Amino acid sequence: MKFGCQLPQETGDFEQLIAIAKECENLGYDSVWAYDHLSPFWIESHGSLECWTVLSGVAERTSRIKIGSLVTNVNLRNPALLAKMSSTVDNISDGRLILGLGTGDRFSHHELLSNGFKFSDLEGRVERLKETILLLRAMWSEDEAVFQGRYAGLTGALNYPKPRQRPQPALWIGGKHLRILDLVAEMADGWNYWGLGKEELKQRSQYLSSRCSALNRPMAKITKSWSGTLSRSTNSGENRSQMLRSMVEELKNQTDTETDYFIASFGTRADHKSYEVFADAVRDLH
Repeated sequence: MKFGCQLPQETGDFEQLIAIAKECENLGYDSVWAYDHLSPFWIESHGSLECWTVLSGVAERTSRIKIGSLVTNVNLRNPALLAKMSSTVDNISDGRLILGLGTGDRFSHHELLSNGFKFSDLEGRVERLKETILLLRAMWSEDEAVFQGRYAGLTGALNYPKPRQRPQPALWIGGKHLRILDLVAEMADGWNYWGLGKEELKQRSQYLSSRCSALNRPMAKITKSWSGTLSRSTNSGENRSQMLRSMVEELKNQTDTETDYFIASFGTRADHKSYEVFADAVRDLH
């Protein structure tokens, strides 16, 4: 059972993020994650530190914990540039990168348009995600990458140094739409979900399993991860044992027994006990 933490980039305080990452590393967390929003819609100020520059800094200031993007919006960057960025961060971290990718959803619509980016329909965004994955894997592995798609193309592109991980960094996809799950079954090393009720999660999981079967791909090869906010994680005055029981119950209500990776967002008010109790809660789940 593995677990990680979403970094609170909205603090605007990089040293605080480093302190959290090091604390998580000491507590046995598997990973810390940065979200990829230029102006987060759920934050009143719409302010935060940028995803990949944060990951680069965290990679240099930590030594063991994995670092990841949850999730990189494929509409924000040229995929060849993302291949170079991810290769660089994997080298800086000595092979600790997990690359999460997503299409952006309706909540990203204003953010993208206001910053000069396009927001296409779902099919267009899904196709862009698929092309990004194909292009990344080409530039991560081929001497001179060649690729031609609707949204991106390569003609003998060079990408050195290659990522440190062999054969390549793990690539996760985040999302809940069935078209996203089609891509997860076909191409991803991991699936991240959030905000699903029990019945909806069951339906999505059954659909993903059926798609994997159709492709003769064992679903067990895909990491199934949950991410979300825990409402009891910031009540530092609560009795520790009660806080632990509450957190375990909350995780059970938001996940299923097939979920094997848990990523919590604690926000800006969490203290050491929140991070410590979450680690214990995950270990107590099954």
